[in-house]
Amino acid sequence: MTTPKETDPRFTVIIPTKDRAEYLAHTLRTCMMQDYANLEVLVSDDGSTDHTRDVVLEASRQDPRIKYRSNERNPGMRDNFEYALDLAQPGFVIALGGDDGLMPGGISGMRDVLRDTGLELLSWAAPLYTYPKVRGPEGQLMLYHPKQDRIVDSQAFLARQAEHLNYLGDIESPMSYVKGVASTRLVRQVQSRSKDGRFYSCPTPDGYSGIVLAGEVKNFAFSGTPFALYGLSPTSQGLNYLANEEAAKKNSQSFFKAVDAVPMHDELARQPYSPLITLMTVDYLLTARDLPGWGGVVPRIDFRRVLESGINELAHGLYGQDRLLREMGILRNIALRHGLEAHFDALIAKSRRKKEKSPFIGSGINPRSIFLDASRYRIGNIVEAAYAAEYLGRFYRDLMPRNLLNIVKRSLGYFLVSSGKGPLFPKLEQ
Repeated sequence: MTTPKETDPRFTVIIPTKDRAEYLAHTLRTCMMQDYANLEVLVSDDGSTDHTRDVVLEASRQDPRIKYRSNERNPGMRDNFEYALDLAQPGFVIALGGDDGLMPGGISGMRDVLRDTGLELLSWAAPLYTYPKVRGPEGQLMLYHPKQDRIVDSQAFLARQAEHLNYLGDIESPMSYVKGVASTRLVRQVQSRSKDGRFYSCPTPDGYSGIVLAGEVKNFAFSGTPFALYGLSPTSQGLNYLANEEAAKKNSQSFFKAVDAVPMHDELARQPYSPLITLMTVDYLLTARDLPGWGGVVPRIDFRRVLESGINELAHGLYGQDRLLREMGILRNIALRHGLEAHFDALIAKSRRKKEKSPFIGSGINPRSIFLDASRYRIGNIVEAAYAAEYLGRFYRDLMPRNLLNIVKRSLGYFLVSSGKGPLFPKLEQ
Protein backbone atom coordinates (compact mmCIF):
# COMPACT_ATOMS: atom_id res chain seq x y z
CA MET A 1 0.00 0.00 0.00
CA THR A 2 1.26 3.47 -0.91
CA THR A 3 1.55 5.94 1.94
CA PRO A 4 2.09 9.73 1.98
CA LYS A 5 5.60 9.18 3.38
CA GLU A 6 6.85 7.40 0.24
CA THR A 7 9.28 9.48 -1.78
CA ASP A 8 7.48 9.40 -5.11
CA PRO A 9 4.11 7.61 -4.81
CA ARG A 10 1.97 6.94 -7.88
CA PHE A 11 -0.37 9.76 -8.86
CA THR A 12 -3.24 9.08 -11.22
CA VAL A 13 -5.14 11.81 -13.05
CA ILE A 14 -8.46 10.53 -14.36
CA ILE A 15 -10.16 12.52 -17.12
CA PRO A 16 -13.65 11.18 -17.87
CA THR A 17 -14.74 12.98 -21.02
CA LYS A 18 -17.08 13.09 -24.00
CA ASP A 19 -16.93 15.25 -27.14
CA ARG A 20 -14.49 17.83 -25.78
CA ALA A 21 -11.54 17.21 -28.10
CA GLU A 22 -10.93 20.91 -28.75
CA TYR A 23 -10.43 21.63 -25.05
CA LEU A 24 -9.07 18.23 -24.04
CA ALA A 25 -5.98 18.83 -26.18
CA HIS A 26 -5.04 21.76 -23.92
CA THR A 27 -5.94 19.85 -20.75
CA LEU A 28 -3.54 17.08 -21.76
CA ARG A 29 -0.80 19.63 -22.41
CA THR A 30 -1.05 20.71 -18.75
CA CYS A 31 -0.51 17.06 -17.82
CA MET A 32 2.41 16.62 -20.21
CA MET A 33 4.24 19.59 -18.68
CA GLN A 34 4.34 17.92 -15.24
CA ASP A 35 7.87 17.16 -13.99
CA TYR A 36 6.73 14.10 -12.01
CA ALA A 37 7.71 10.69 -13.42
CA ASN A 38 5.43 8.37 -11.42
CA LEU A 39 2.29 9.77 -13.01
CA GLU A 40 -0.45 8.17 -15.08
CA VAL A 41 -3.10 10.15 -16.93
CA LEU A 42 -6.16 8.04 -17.78
CA VAL A 43 -8.61 9.49 -20.30
CA SER A 44 -11.88 7.59 -20.18
CA ASP A 45 -13.90 8.30 -23.33
CA ASP A 46 -17.67 7.98 -22.97
CA GLY A 47 -18.40 7.33 -26.65
CA SER A 48 -17.21 10.61 -28.16
CA THR A 49 -18.26 11.34 -31.71
CA ASP A 50 -15.54 13.93 -32.32
CA HIS A 51 -11.78 13.32 -32.62
CA THR A 52 -11.18 12.77 -28.89
CA ARG A 53 -9.48 9.43 -29.53
CA ASP A 54 -7.02 10.95 -32.02
CA VAL A 55 -6.18 13.80 -29.63
CA VAL A 56 -5.40 11.41 -26.78
CA LEU A 57 -3.41 8.95 -28.90
CA GLU A 58 -1.30 11.76 -30.32
CA ALA A 59 -0.61 13.02 -26.79
CA SER A 60 0.29 9.49 -25.65
CA ARG A 61 2.81 9.19 -28.48
CA GLN A 62 4.53 12.27 -27.10
CA ASP A 63 4.12 11.28 -23.44
CA PRO A 64 3.67 7.60 -22.49
CA ARG A 65 2.21 8.64 -19.12
CA ILE A 66 -1.04 9.39 -20.98
CA LYS A 67 -3.39 6.43 -21.62
CA TYR A 68 -6.61 6.21 -23.64
CA ARG A 69 -9.51 4.07 -22.44
CA SER A 70 -12.75 3.73 -24.39
CA ASN A 71 -15.79 3.06 -22.26
CA GLU A 72 -17.71 1.35 -25.05
CA ARG A 73 -20.89 0.93 -22.98
CA ASN A 74 -21.39 4.73 -23.14
CA PRO A 75 -22.77 4.71 -19.58
CA GLY A 76 -23.01 8.47 -19.00
CA MET A 77 -20.99 10.88 -16.89
CA ARG A 78 -21.46 9.31 -13.45
CA ASP A 79 -20.61 5.75 -14.48
CA ASN A 80 -17.74 6.96 -16.64
CA PHE A 81 -16.21 8.62 -13.57
CA GLU A 82 -16.59 5.35 -11.66
CA TYR A 83 -15.02 3.35 -14.50
CA ALA A 84 -12.01 5.65 -14.64
CA LEU A 85 -11.62 5.65 -10.87
CA ASP A 86 -11.56 1.86 -10.79
CA LEU A 87 -8.53 1.93 -13.11
CA ALA A 88 -6.40 4.00 -10.71
CA GLN A 89 -3.46 2.10 -9.25
CA PRO A 90 -2.54 2.40 -5.53
CA GLY A 91 -1.31 5.86 -4.65
CA PHE A 92 -3.20 9.14 -5.03
CA VAL A 93 -5.89 10.18 -7.48
CA ILE A 94 -7.42 13.40 -8.78
CA ALA A 95 -10.14 13.87 -11.41
CA LEU A 96 -10.18 16.56 -14.09
CA GLY A 97 -12.85 17.46 -16.60
CA GLY A 98 -11.97 17.63 -20.27
CA ASP A 99 -11.52 21.41 -20.08
CA ASP A 100 -9.71 21.69 -16.71
CA GLY A 101 -5.95 21.64 -16.11
CA LEU A 102 -3.01 21.08 -13.79
CA MET A 103 -0.82 23.93 -12.61
CA PRO A 104 2.89 23.91 -13.52
CA GLY A 105 4.57 21.56 -11.04
CA GLY A 106 1.13 20.68 -9.68
CA ILE A 107 1.73 16.99 -9.08
CA SER A 108 5.10 17.60 -7.40
CA GLY A 109 3.45 20.22 -5.22
CA MET A 110 0.73 17.79 -4.15
CA ARG A 111 3.41 15.20 -3.35
CA ASP A 112 5.37 17.65 -1.21
CA VAL A 113 2.39 18.68 0.93
CA LEU A 114 1.14 15.11 1.41
CA ARG A 115 4.63 13.92 2.34
CA ASP A 116 5.27 16.81 4.74
CA THR A 117 1.91 16.49 6.52
CA GLY A 118 1.61 12.69 6.40
CA LEU A 119 -2.07 13.10 5.49
CA GLU A 120 -4.07 11.32 2.79
CA LEU A 121 -6.36 14.12 1.71
CA LEU A 122 -5.45 17.58 0.38
CA SER A 123 -7.43 20.51 -1.00
CA TRP A 124 -6.74 23.99 -2.37
CA ALA A 125 -8.59 27.03 -3.72
CA ALA A 126 -8.62 26.36 -7.47
CA PRO A 127 -8.44 29.28 -9.93
CA LEU A 128 -11.06 29.40 -12.68
CA TYR A 129 -10.36 30.07 -16.33
CA THR A 130 -13.37 30.91 -18.49
CA TYR A 131 -12.85 30.35 -22.19
CA PRO A 132 -13.83 33.09 -24.67
CA LYS A 133 -17.49 33.27 -25.75
CA VAL A 134 -18.72 31.67 -22.53
CA ARG A 135 -19.50 34.66 -20.31
CA GLY A 136 -18.47 37.29 -22.77
CA PRO A 137 -16.50 37.71 -25.98
CA GLU A 138 -13.17 37.43 -24.16
CA GLY A 139 -11.95 34.91 -21.61
CA GLN A 140 -11.40 35.59 -17.93
CA LEU A 141 -9.13 34.25 -15.19
CA MET A 142 -10.27 34.28 -11.56
CA LEU A 143 -7.76 33.95 -8.71
CA TYR A 144 -8.59 33.75 -5.02
CA HIS A 145 -6.92 36.16 -2.65
CA PRO A 146 -3.85 34.47 -1.08
CA LYS A 147 -4.64 31.85 1.56
CA GLN A 148 -2.61 30.34 4.38
CA ASP A 149 -1.66 26.66 4.49
CA ARG A 150 -3.53 24.89 7.27
CA ILE A 151 -4.81 21.62 8.68
CA VAL A 152 -8.61 21.39 8.55
CA ASP A 153 -10.73 19.57 11.12
CA SER A 154 -13.05 17.31 9.13
CA GLN A 155 -15.96 17.47 11.59
CA ALA A 156 -15.84 21.27 11.59
CA PHE A 157 -15.92 21.21 7.80
CA LEU A 158 -18.96 18.89 7.73
CA ALA A 159 -20.78 21.00 10.31
CA ARG A 160 -20.13 24.06 8.16
CA GLN A 161 -21.61 22.30 5.15
CA ALA A 162 -24.78 21.47 7.07
CA GLU A 163 -25.07 25.07 8.23
CA HIS A 164 -24.27 26.96 5.04
CA LEU A 165 -25.66 24.42 2.51
CA ASN A 166 -23.10 25.52 -0.08
CA TYR A 167 -20.47 22.93 -0.93
CA LEU A 168 -19.35 24.91 -3.97
CA GLY A 169 -18.64 28.08 -2.00
CA ASP A 170 -16.34 26.40 0.53
CA ILE A 171 -12.75 26.77 -0.66
CA GLU A 172 -11.57 24.08 1.80
CA SER A 173 -13.80 21.39 0.31
CA PRO A 174 -11.51 18.41 -0.44
CA MET A 175 -13.44 17.12 -3.42
CA SER A 176 -11.13 15.10 -5.61
CA TYR A 177 -12.41 16.89 -8.71
CA VAL A 178 -9.93 19.62 -9.71
CA LYS A 179 -9.56 21.11 -6.21
CA GLY A 180 -8.38 18.11 -4.20
CA VAL A 181 -6.43 14.86 -4.26
CA ALA A 182 -7.00 11.73 -2.18
CA SER A 183 -5.27 8.45 -1.51
CA THR A 184 -6.72 5.48 -3.34
CA ARG A 185 -6.95 3.78 0.07
CA LEU A 186 -9.60 6.31 1.12
CA VAL A 187 -11.40 5.91 -2.20
CA ARG A 188 -11.53 2.11 -1.88
CA GLN A 189 -12.69 2.48 1.71
CA VAL A 190 -15.66 4.56 0.56
CA GLN A 191 -16.43 2.02 -2.16
CA SER A 192 -16.42 -0.79 0.38
CA ARG A 193 -19.14 0.98 2.40
CA SER A 194 -21.67 1.34 -0.42
CA LYS A 195 -24.11 -1.43 -1.35
CA ASP A 196 -22.99 -1.63 -4.97
CA GLY A 197 -19.30 -0.94 -4.38
CA ARG A 198 -19.49 2.52 -5.91
CA PHE A 199 -17.59 5.64 -4.91
CA TYR A 200 -19.93 8.08 -6.67
CA SER A 201 -23.30 7.41 -5.02
CA CYS A 202 -25.00 10.68 -5.96
CA PRO A 203 -26.25 11.92 -9.35
CA THR A 204 -23.21 14.14 -9.91
CA PRO A 205 -19.66 13.15 -8.95
CA ASP A 206 -17.93 16.36 -7.90
CA GLY A 207 -19.09 17.74 -4.54
CA TYR A 208 -20.01 14.37 -3.06
CA SER A 209 -16.36 13.30 -3.18
CA GLY A 210 -15.32 16.16 -0.89
CA ILE A 211 -17.96 15.42 1.74
CA VAL A 212 -17.60 11.65 1.78
CA LEU A 213 -13.80 11.75 1.82
CA ALA A 214 -13.74 14.29 4.67
CA GLY A 215 -15.73 11.84 6.80
CA GLU A 216 -13.08 9.17 6.33
CA VAL A 217 -10.32 11.20 8.03
CA LYS A 218 -9.90 13.23 11.18
CA ASN A 219 -8.01 16.02 9.43
CA PHE A 220 -7.02 17.00 5.92
CA ALA A 221 -4.54 19.50 4.52
CA PHE A 222 -5.41 22.76 2.79
CA SER A 223 -2.79 24.46 0.63
CA GLY A 224 -2.74 28.16 -0.06
CA THR A 225 -1.00 27.30 -3.32
CA PRO A 226 -3.30 25.77 -5.96
CA PHE A 227 -2.22 22.67 -7.87
CA ALA A 228 -4.99 22.49 -10.47
CA LEU A 229 -7.51 24.89 -12.00
CA TYR A 230 -11.01 24.78 -13.39
CA GLY A 231 -11.83 25.43 -17.01
CA LEU A 232 -15.25 26.67 -18.07
CA SER A 233 -15.93 26.04 -21.74
CA PRO A 234 -19.06 26.05 -23.92
CA THR A 235 -19.30 22.28 -23.31
CA SER A 236 -19.85 22.63 -19.54
CA GLN A 237 -23.18 20.99 -18.61
CA GLY A 238 -24.01 23.33 -15.73
CA LEU A 239 -23.58 26.27 -18.06
CA ASN A 240 -25.91 24.69 -20.62
CA TYR A 241 -28.58 24.14 -17.99
CA LEU A 242 -28.59 27.80 -16.99
CA ALA A 243 -28.63 29.00 -20.59
CA ASN A 244 -32.01 29.78 -22.07
CA GLU A 245 -31.11 29.22 -25.73
CA GLU A 246 -32.73 26.17 -27.33
CA ALA A 247 -29.40 24.74 -28.54
CA ALA A 248 -27.99 24.80 -25.01
CA LYS A 249 -31.14 23.21 -23.59
CA LYS A 250 -30.96 20.43 -26.15
CA ASN A 251 -27.29 19.84 -25.33
CA SER A 252 -28.13 19.40 -21.64
CA GLN A 253 -30.92 16.88 -22.21
CA SER A 254 -28.62 13.85 -22.46
CA PHE A 255 -26.98 14.87 -19.20
CA PHE A 256 -30.34 15.07 -17.42
CA LYS A 257 -31.51 11.80 -18.91
CA ALA A 258 -28.50 10.09 -17.34
CA VAL A 259 -28.57 11.72 -13.89
CA ASP A 260 -32.35 11.52 -13.47
CA ALA A 261 -31.96 7.75 -13.19
CA VAL A 262 -30.38 8.36 -9.76
CA PRO A 263 -32.86 10.15 -7.48
CA MET A 264 -31.77 12.28 -4.57
CA HIS A 265 -31.96 11.07 -0.97
CA ASP A 266 -35.26 9.91 0.55
CA GLU A 267 -35.31 12.98 2.83
CA LEU A 268 -35.26 15.01 -0.39
CA ALA A 269 -38.40 13.11 -1.44
CA ARG A 270 -36.39 11.04 -3.91
CA GLN A 271 -36.68 13.89 -6.37
CA PRO A 272 -34.73 13.88 -9.64
CA TYR A 273 -31.40 15.66 -9.80
CA SER A 274 -31.50 19.40 -9.19
CA PRO A 275 -28.64 21.81 -9.99
CA LEU A 276 -29.47 23.91 -6.92
CA ILE A 277 -26.32 24.04 -4.79
CA THR A 278 -28.46 23.84 -1.66
CA LEU A 279 -30.09 20.54 -2.65
CA MET A 280 -26.88 19.00 -3.94
CA THR A 281 -25.14 19.80 -0.66
CA VAL A 282 -27.93 18.19 1.38
CA ASP A 283 -27.99 15.14 -0.91
CA TYR A 284 -24.23 14.67 -0.50
CA LEU A 285 -24.39 15.01 3.28
CA LEU A 286 -27.30 12.59 3.76
CA THR A 287 -25.97 10.01 1.32
CA ALA A 288 -22.58 9.98 3.04
CA ARG A 289 -24.18 9.89 6.48
CA ASP A 290 -26.02 6.67 5.61
CA LEU A 291 -22.90 4.74 4.56
CA PRO A 292 -22.27 1.89 7.05
CA GLY A 293 -19.31 2.70 9.29
CA TRP A 294 -18.69 6.13 7.78
CA GLY A 295 -16.78 8.24 10.30
CA GLY A 296 -18.31 11.63 9.60
CA VAL A 297 -20.95 13.33 11.72
CA VAL A 298 -23.70 15.29 9.94
CA PRO A 299 -25.73 17.65 12.14
CA ARG A 300 -29.50 17.58 11.78
CA ILE A 301 -30.60 19.26 8.57
CA ASP A 302 -33.07 22.13 9.05
CA PHE A 303 -35.42 21.70 6.08
CA ARG A 304 -37.04 25.07 6.66
CA ARG A 305 -33.66 26.60 5.94
CA VAL A 306 -33.20 24.23 2.98
CA LEU A 307 -36.37 25.60 1.39
CA GLU A 308 -35.38 29.19 2.14
CA SER A 309 -31.91 28.71 0.70
CA GLY A 310 -33.21 26.93 -2.39
CA ILE A 311 -35.75 29.66 -3.13
CA ASN A 312 -33.06 32.30 -2.65
CA GLU A 313 -31.03 30.54 -5.33
CA LEU A 314 -33.99 30.59 -7.68
CA ALA A 315 -34.46 34.30 -7.03
CA HIS A 316 -31.05 35.12 -8.51
CA GLY A 317 -32.59 35.46 -11.94
CA LEU A 318 -30.36 32.90 -13.67
CA TYR A 319 -33.11 30.43 -14.62
CA GLY A 320 -35.46 30.61 -17.57
CA GLN A 321 -39.20 30.11 -17.01
CA ASP A 322 -39.33 26.35 -17.67
CA ARG A 323 -36.21 25.69 -15.61
CA LEU A 324 -37.61 27.80 -12.79
CA LEU A 325 -40.87 25.85 -12.72
CA ARG A 326 -39.01 22.53 -12.65
CA GLU A 327 -36.95 23.52 -9.60
CA MET A 328 -39.97 25.01 -7.83
CA GLY A 329 -41.78 21.70 -8.28
CA ILE A 330 -38.85 19.80 -6.79
CA LEU A 331 -38.70 22.12 -3.78
CA ARG A 332 -42.45 21.85 -3.22
CA ASN A 333 -42.27 18.03 -3.16
CA ILE A 334 -39.48 18.24 -0.59
CA ALA A 335 -41.68 20.58 1.47
CA LEU A 336 -44.54 18.06 1.29
CA ARG A 337 -42.17 15.30 2.44
CA HIS A 338 -41.48 17.26 5.65
CA GLY A 339 -44.93 18.75 6.24
CA LEU A 340 -43.68 22.21 5.29
CA GLU A 341 -46.00 23.00 2.38
CA ALA A 342 -47.47 26.05 4.18
CA HIS A 343 -43.97 27.37 4.84
CA PHE A 344 -43.04 26.80 1.20
CA ASP A 345 -46.16 28.53 -0.10
CA ALA A 346 -45.55 31.50 2.20
CA LEU A 347 -41.95 31.80 0.97
CA ILE A 348 -43.01 31.66 -2.67
CA ALA A 349 -45.76 34.24 -2.10
CA LYS A 350 -43.30 36.84 -0.83
CA SER A 351 -40.32 36.00 -3.05
CA ARG A 352 -39.38 38.11 -6.03
CA ARG A 353 -37.00 37.26 -8.82
CA LYS A 354 -34.06 39.57 -9.11
CA LYS A 355 -33.32 41.22 -12.42
CA GLU A 356 -31.30 38.86 -14.56
CA LYS A 357 -27.65 39.71 -14.09
CA SER A 358 -25.17 40.02 -16.89
CA PRO A 359 -21.97 38.14 -16.08
CA PHE A 360 -19.08 40.29 -14.88
CA ILE A 361 -16.50 40.49 -17.64
CA GLY A 362 -13.04 42.04 -17.80
CA SER A 363 -10.83 42.77 -14.80
CA GLY A 364 -12.12 43.47 -11.30
CA ILE A 365 -11.98 42.54 -7.63
CA ASN A 366 -14.32 41.40 -4.86
CA PRO A 367 -13.76 40.40 -1.21
CA ARG A 368 -12.79 36.83 -2.15
CA SER A 369 -11.01 37.02 -5.49
CA ILE A 370 -9.63 39.02 -8.39
CA PHE A 371 -10.69 38.78 -12.03
CA LEU A 372 -8.36 39.30 -14.96
CA ASP A 373 -9.34 40.05 -18.53
CA ALA A 374 -7.78 37.06 -20.31
CA SER A 375 -7.40 38.89 -23.62
CA ARG A 376 -5.39 41.67 -21.98
CA TYR A 377 -2.94 39.10 -20.63
CA ARG A 378 -3.04 37.07 -23.87
CA ILE A 379 -4.52 34.00 -22.21
CA GLY A 380 -6.29 31.85 -24.79
CA ASN A 381 -6.54 28.36 -23.28
CA ILE A 382 -6.15 26.38 -20.05
CA VAL A 383 -2.37 25.95 -20.54
CA GLU A 384 -1.75 29.67 -20.75
CA ALA A 385 -4.21 30.19 -17.88
CA ALA A 386 -2.24 27.72 -15.73
CA TYR A 387 1.03 29.57 -16.28
CA ALA A 388 -0.62 32.95 -15.74
CA ALA A 389 -2.25 31.75 -12.51
CA GLU A 390 1.11 30.39 -11.33
CA TYR A 391 3.15 33.55 -11.87
CA LEU A 392 0.46 36.11 -11.17
CA GLY A 393 -0.42 34.16 -8.04
CA ARG A 394 3.18 34.32 -6.82
CA PHE A 395 3.34 38.06 -7.49
CA TYR A 396 -0.01 38.60 -5.79
CA ARG A 397 1.16 36.71 -2.69
CA ASP A 398 4.28 38.89 -2.59
CA LEU A 399 2.05 41.96 -2.33
CA MET A 400 0.33 40.77 0.82
CA PRO A 401 1.24 42.84 3.93
CA ARG A 402 3.59 40.30 5.55
CA ASN A 403 5.51 39.56 2.38
CA LEU A 404 5.48 43.17 1.25
CA LEU A 405 6.95 44.25 4.59
CA ASN A 406 9.82 41.79 4.15
CA ILE A 407 10.44 43.11 0.63
CA VAL A 408 10.55 46.69 1.93
CA LYS A 409 12.92 45.70 4.76
CA ARG A 410 15.31 43.94 2.38
CA SER A 411 15.21 46.82 -0.08
CA LEU A 412 15.81 49.41 2.65
CA GLY A 413 18.65 47.35 4.11
CA TYR A 414 20.29 47.06 0.71
CA PHE A 415 19.93 50.80 0.15
CA LEU A 416 21.49 51.67 3.52
CA VAL A 417 24.40 49.29 3.01
CA SER A 418 25.08 50.31 -0.57
CA SER A 419 24.79 54.05 0.15
CA GLY A 420 27.37 54.09 2.97
CA LYS A 421 30.83 55.52 2.47
CA GLY A 422 33.74 53.14 2.07
CA PRO A 423 37.53 53.70 2.51
CA LEU A 424 39.41 56.43 0.67
CA PHE A 425 40.99 55.66 -2.67
CA PRO A 426 44.59 54.41 -2.36
CA LYS A 427 47.35 56.92 -3.14
CA LEU A 428 49.05 56.64 -6.50
CA GLU A 429 52.79 56.20 -6.37
CA GLN A 430 54.65 59.16 -7.97
